Amino acid sequence: MVRRALLVLGAVLPLLAVTACGGAQSRSSAGAASSATGPVTVEDCAGRAVTFGTMPERVVALDGYAAQALVRLGLADKVVGTGFPAPFAADTSPHREQLAKIPVLSDKPPVTEVVAAQRPDVVVTAFSAFGGPPGSPKDADLTTMGVKGLTACMPGGGDAGGGGALTDLTPTYDYLRKLGAVFRVPDRAEQVVSELRARARAVADRVGPAGAKPRVLVLQDNPVAGQPIQTAGVNTIAHALITMAGGQSLFTDISSMHAEVSPEQVVQRDPEVIWVVTDYTFAKVRGPELVDAVKDNPLLANTTAAKRGRIVSTSQFRVSFPSPLNVDGLEQLATQMRGG
Repeated sequence: MVRRALLVLGAVLPLLAVTACGGAQSRSSAGAASSATGPVTVEDCAGRAVTFGTMPERVVALDGYAAQALVRLGLADKVVGTGFPAPFAADTSPHREQLAKIPVLSDKPPVTEVVAAQRPDVVVTAFSAFGGPPGSPKDADLTTMGVKGLTACMPGGGDAGGGGALTDLTPTYDYLRKLGAVFRVPDRAEQVVSELRARARAVADRVGPAGAKPRVLVLQDNPVAGQPIQTAGVNTIAHALITMAGGQSLFTDISSMHAEVSPEQVVQRDPEVIWVVTDYTFAKVRGPELVDAVKDNPLLANTTAAKRGRIVSTSQFRVSFPSPLNVDGLEQLATQMRGG
């Protein structure tokens, strides 16, 4: 079961892979520079050139993931509102104070009318496309408003699946660079990316290239007898984190963010680690209670993970969409998975 989630400069510079209003296809990007004045031309995820004549001054973030990225880039004062602030709860950095000051438009991604009322210059989201959440603005709505949009690029367009397996945090780093180019703060973007990369390298150094790679099951809800088990596929941030933490996904033949597998498949493939990703809105049990329920679930009792007590957890607000918190999720997973 699949749920929809939801720009280089000048002609003489290489195009920076960026998602603006338009289709969200996966593209890689190189670094980019930007000028403080004059137009900036960037590329959307479908490969189309999009020009920002001036630096945006009024920004609406459809979700807390995008708002976190903007704040990391020193752009909090330009955010006139955000929707879906739930990811802020997983942010333990000093940036929490700035995040708390951003006006909240809706507990969910705001609907088109609410977004339009803010008179934004640009609408941003860390989802892979506009119009996924019910009522939120689609590409056509942004065109009607005369507003450009910027989304994050994921392999195969994110939740829809397709594309190759994601094994690193390129979508997160690219998204920060895209925002940095559009808002004329490329140096700050590179600084943030460098800091995140350094932390990720530190994890890789601890894990090392050798040794066994434990089979990891991503679990998004507590399994119920007679019903499919909710898991995630390989073109997701979660899969990248498993790989970077030194593990291997139990379901390499699934690509989408939300997928259903049978309990029999799980037992047959026998996970050595069960990674409970909490806080999905569709889950019947959330937070620490979900972890406790999974530990006691008889459907998983015969797996190596359950027998050895290798059931770990992370909030989806750190590991589902491109966000600076992805490295927090990596560090947490690597520590728990290795028993540290």
